[in-house]
Amino acid sequence: MFKSLVKTVAAAAFVIVPAAEAVAATAVAKPPASHQGQWWTHPLGCEYSRAGRPGETMWFLIVNTRKKGCPSYISGKTWGGIYRAEGSKM
Repeated sequence: MFKSLVKTVAAAAFVIVPAAEAVAATAVAKPPASHQGQWWTHPLGCEYSRAGRPGETMWFLIVNTRKKGCPSYISGKTWGGIYRAEGSKM
């Protein structure tokens, strides 16, 4: 009985964990609005640098820190809504 329970739990964990990782990788992660620094690190480990026109906030990927699943840019506050929430992923 105990062995079959352990096998069932192990099988369920195998199915659940990869799905959770996929959701985390596809979610749009943004720096908090209160973040005032020049650089920000994405949960996947990529680093971004702040840029933008006055009153605008854009975060652009620092290329030598890119990892699979990180977008090329992340839009914050922009004028006219001309940017998507994030750029294409590497």
